[in-house]
Amino acid sequence: MSSNTSSTYTMVIETSDFLHRLEANQFNLFTQKLHNGISNLMSKFQGVIVARNDNTYQVTFTTVTDAVLCALKLKSRFKYITPKFDQSIRDLKLGITKGNSKSDQLLAMHMCEIVVKDKFVISEAVKMAYNNENNNSFINRDDIKILSLTESQFLTQLMDYIETIWQDPEFNVAHFSKTLGLNTSYFYRTLKQLTGKSPSVFLRSFRLNHAMVMLHHKKGNITEIARKSGFNSPTYFSKCFKARFNILPSKYLQQHT
Repeated sequence: MSSNTSSTYTMVIETSDFLHRLEANQFNLFTQKLHNGISNLMSKFQGVIVARNDNTYQVTFTTVTDAVLCALKLKSRFKYITPKFDQSIRDLKLGITKGNSKSDQLLAMHMCEIVVKDKFVISEAVKMAYNNENNNSFINRDDIKILSLTESQFLTQLMDYIETIWQDPEFNVAHFSKTLGLNTSYFYRTLKQLTGKSPSVFLRSFRLNHAMVMLHHKKGNITEIARKSGFNSPTYFSKCFKARFNILPSKYLQQHT
């Protein structure tokens, strides 16, 4: 087995759902066990933890084999080091990209946050590097999603664009494909395959996640946050928020005041 030590590989790990990652305040016996298990695995596979909080890790590796095998081992062990009764921390998302630039880190984050859940996601460059190190013997598994170069570019382009328009209540999802310069059917099909969501559901979920962050950090009242999140109607915003997080924004504010 040859080793390409000149490259760096970025892994992002998310260990709970969006709401609990945001709150990140349940550092109890079970989460301690979880984090000890993750830290031990990172050490075993020479992974360097460069950033973390209670629910999210960013790790770098100098060989792709260490990165991939570490991810597979973590995935296999995860269900044994989290409590069955606490579903909030039983989500596990993994994304690996080749490189450690800001764009590589963002792509790995998008892999975790955007691509269909319950998948271990890697870029095509990671698969190619793994094959180069291991004589074309990549581990084929149904739970590994390999993002093609085209899909990676699509995801980056989509997320760069959505950051510019998500607060605009007048934005029409029909404009997505045209603005991005993509065929409409290709855009809808690719977004659905990657995220499991239609364009309208995807945009609404993105807005609601941002709204939850603003609500959590008390960046305004409900009407103000609804408007800042691209919702014209506070009533509709509350309805969507309840459907997304299973709690009304007013109730959430009461619980966190």
